[in-house]
Amino acid sequence: MNFKTILGLVSRMAVGGVLMYAGFMKATGPAAEFAANLAAYKLFPSFLVSPLSLGVPYLEMWVGLFVFAGLYSRYASFAAAALFTAFVLVLGSALLRGIDLTTCGCFGSDTLSPRYTILMDIVLLALSLMSAKINRFTPSWSLDKTLS
Repeated sequence: MNFKTILGLVSRMAVGGVLMYAGFMKATGPAAEFAANLAAYKLFPSFLVSPLSLGVPYLEMWVGLFVFAGLYSRYASFAAAALFTAFVLVLGSALLRGIDLTTCGCFGSDTLSPRYTILMDIVLLALSLMSAKINRFTPSWSLDKTLS
């Protein structure tokens, strides 16, 4: 295995692992807790908060699973990049508007500082884009490779 292959594999594992963990923690926690975290951003209309709090965790888990497993690798990496872009914009918006968030709500009951989380999201966004570029063709150690 060359360096590029290892880098692609490690970036896929990191991005997919974080998305699966974050989605799982929110999906298994009380939905009202994540809904309250979303409402604290003062960004979403009240009628969207509940559906978002129920749907986003499963979207994260599915995208994370596809990235981690290397299934539709390039498309899954772009989907992960889209999610991380949205997370950066939502968190950045709250921070710029001076909203004092005690937690970002990103990992359910696991509390992380929003300032730390936005940096992590930027790094994961970069890893997602790098993974999409590296995995332009069928990546090694992936379901794409196994199924092709």
